[in-house]
This record gives sequence, C-alpha cells and structure tokens, in this order.
Amino acid sequence: MEVALVSDFGLREELKTGDRDVVSERETGSVRGFADTVGLAAARVWRLRSRAWNTLRHPAGWELWRLPPAAVVWMLGTELAVAGWALYSVFKASATTTDLVRFGVIAGCAIWYLVQTQHPEEQRRADDRRGEHIDQTAVWLGSAAVLLPPAYSLTLLLMVRVQRYSIAHKAMTTFLFTTAAHAASILGVHTIIELTALHTWLESGTLPQRPGDILFAAVALVGTALWYFASQTLLISIARGLAWGGWRRQKLIGSWADNADFVYALQLAACTTILGAVNIALVPLVMIGVALRSTRLSQALADTIARSQRDRKTGLLTEDSFHAPAALRLLEDQTDRRPTAFLMLDLDHFKQWNDKYGHSGGDIVLGCVSAVLRQNTRASDVVGRWGGEEFAVLLPDTTREEAMRVAERIREAVAKTAITGLTELASGHATNEPRAVGPIHGCTVSIGVGLSPEHSTDYGELFRAADSAMYAAKRAGRNRVVLAPSASSAPEPPSPRAPTSPLSRAGDSRRE
Repeated sequence: MEVALVSDFGLREELKTGDRDVVSERETGSVRGFADTVGLAAARVWRLRSRAWNTLRHPAGWELWRLPPAAVVWMLGTELAVAGWALYSVFKASATTTDLVRFGVIAGCAIWYLVQTQHPEEQRRADDRRGEHIDQTAVWLGSAAVLLPPAYSLTLLLMVRVQRYSIAHKAMTTFLFTTAAHAASILGVHTIIELTALHTWLESGTLPQRPGDILFAAVALVGTALWYFASQTLLISIARGLAWGGWRRQKLIGSWADNADFVYALQLAACTTILGAVNIALVPLVMIGVALRSTRLSQALADTIARSQRDRKTGLLTEDSFHAPAALRLLEDQTDRRPTAFLMLDLDHFKQWNDKYGHSGGDIVLGCVSAVLRQNTRASDVVGRWGGEEFAVLLPDTTREEAMRVAERIREAVAKTAITGLTELASGHATNEPRAVGPIHGCTVSIGVGLSPEHSTDYGELFRAADSAMYAAKRAGRNRVVLAPSASSAPEPPSPRAPTSPLSRAGDSRRE
C-alpha cells in the first residue's frame, strides 16, 4: 500500500518517459527486449544515488516539514521504533542454509516480477493521482515474512522498495515512512510465527497431519495475514489523519476495491508460503506465472477504466467522469467544514488556432494547456476537459486567497507556454510541403472562480458561479481571472448551462 501524505500547490514532477519509450519499441518477449528491461531497471536504481544524495543534502526542503507537528512526530517516532525493532529482531534470530536457499529463490522471483511489471506499474502510479496505490509485491514480501528470518525478509523488502522508488516519483520522506510500515508488518508476522508452533512446521518442511494441528496452522496463517494488513493500514491511516486533519474512512484507508486488491495479494502470498514450506522449487514454477498474470490483468483493467474516463486528446477527465469525484470532494469539504474552489477555464480565440494551424494544431494547443493544469494542481484536485476549449478544476480544501493564487499561476503559465510541433496551413488547407513553425507564444485563458460556501454549497450552483465569472473575464478583455460576485453584490447574468450529472441536483435533495 502506498500513500502520498503531502500535496501542495507546487509543480508536480513529470515522468521522464524517454527511457521507457526506447524499451517499449522492442518486443517484450525477446531476449534483447528483456535484457534492455533489466538494464533499464538497474540504471534507474543506480541513478537513485544522486537523487538520494541531493535530498539528504537539503533537509530544510523535505516535504515532511510541511506537515502538522503531530504528523511529523508520529512519522519520525514510528520510523525510529521500527528501526529499533528491526535491529533487535535481526541480532536475535539465526539463519540456516535452508533459509538462505529460500531467500535466494524468493528474491529471484521478486526481481523477475519487478522487472516484468515495472513499465505498466510506473504508468499506473502516474495515472493514479488519488495518493492511494496498491502494489502486489505483497505476494513476495508476505511469504518472505513467514518463511524467512528478519534479516533476509527485511533485505528483500529493501530490494523491492528501492526498485519501486525508482519509478514512484514520490517524496523520499513519504516513501521511507511507507517502507517503515511494511517493515512493521514483516516484523510482526515474524513475532507471530515465533510465538506459535507454526515455525516448527515451516522449518521441517512438512505440513501438519492431525485435524487439530491443521486448524491451528490455518488460524496462525490467517493471523499473520491480518497483522500484515492491519498494521500497515493503521500506521498509514493515523499518519493520514494527522496530516490531513480528517478522519473519514475512505480517506484514511482507501476504497473497498483498493483493500480487496490488497487482501487478494495476501491470499497469493499465503499460497506462496505453503508452496515454499513444502518445496521451495514449486514457488518459481507456479507463483511467478500466477502473480504476473494477476498483476497484468489488474493493470489492464485499470488502464481500460482510466481510458474510458479520460479525454483522448488531453488525458484529463471527461465532462461525464468529472462530476462524480468533484461532487464527492465538495461533499467531503462540506462535512469537514472546509472551503472549496471551482475554476472554469476557456481558451481565448481558440478558433484562430484551428483556422491557422488546423485541427491537429488545435489538439496540440489543448495538450499544452492540459499539461500546465497537471503541473499546477495537486493529487487531490479534480481536473477535466469540459468540452471544446473549456476546462474545469475543483480544488478541495482551498480558501479564496489560495484559489486566486492558483488561478493566476495557471493563467501566467499558459501565457508563457511555448507551443511547439505546429504546422503552418495555407487557405485553411495543408500545403503540399507543410512547414513546421514555432515555438509559438500567445495562447491565453480566461478563468472564472467560484467558492464554497461563499457562493454556494450546491455543486450545480457552484459550477454556475464559476461559469458566469469565466464569461465575465472574457467580456472584460480575456486573459484574466475573475472571482464570482458574492451574494450581496450585484448578480451576474445567470449561466444557461449546468452540469448534466444527477449529482448536480445533490444540493436540492439534501435541502428536502
């Protein structure tokens, strides 16, 4: 389970896709393609040296310090406690030749799995902007926690986490805390194994035969899975609650679907554990294929869902898929008595771009503007293309001052953006030899800002306030940000449009 505790209004790091494109051009099933994939994974891990060193050299810039003091104390205290627990367990436990063989096999399976899934996993992490991500490496880490002594299982955890960090694009301090939560799960599982008779069966490599022993072993395995799940969930949930100041279930532990994925990974880990206890050679023969197939199906399903909800030209949410998450964020802010901001954006004179550079040129402009929006919004913000040349952004937990600052930064960033890749047209048609032009500046946006609860707590009315303010910005000369007037001010002409989603009528049903 991954979590992003900090998300500010700063620029979001964009994925460096150049290396990935080189490998993806090769056939993934070829020996050359696999060698390139392994080489890329190793190179990325090696490059973490400079990334980690730069982070350690500038402790004042750690995102950890942007959290509330209680969250900082909890995270640092947890990491120190887990580190002490790990040192005690490592020096107390002993290892055998059987443990070394099991470690070698499980580590080899885990490395193969990591290499084979790194590209789609990186894309999933980039697409999943909620801050919650379920990684099925628990298949190997969970089984290692049961079968191996702490020194080996924690070594495997370090190997897995370093590789995943190379594609995670998250703050190191946040990633370290999540790693500490993983380590606490592993150490707790080892403690349960030592306190029960399960360790004797695992060491002997024979499963219990008597019904009572079978039942006890099953209960012990379920207990280890429960600890592995509950300890991570609890540690991370407390950190989230202290960092965000809210204690709603879905915000703390994720959705039921996310937790179901985690439980399924633990079920696969239980199968790996049983096979490893009987004959470690069965693990690579059976579980590598099962784990890869499961992960790829999950990745394909997530990609299909994401594509159905995303605009093809910009990668942002479509209008239809924008309503539900936006209305949910607004409702959460209302429940926790937090302000919300709604931005409506319209590209100025967009028809001129289409007329001069064709519809393909217009698509390039839309892509550049969408990139600016992604760079200047947080993971918790909802960003979508409303259709045509209009965009919408819902900013949860955002005050009037913050909303105006974000809107102004977006407006300035769009105006400074250099549009590249355009092809000049003649008389509205492509010339026989299209001539590339650019970079071209001059793209601007008009932005309207609506606020909740200042303007309305109803989703549809909040949209109309931002929409009317956007049209006011265009009437005032374009390339500007306009805040919707308050209820006591002179009313703007009402916007004829309204969201088509049934969620737009949520405010009416609540009033009834």
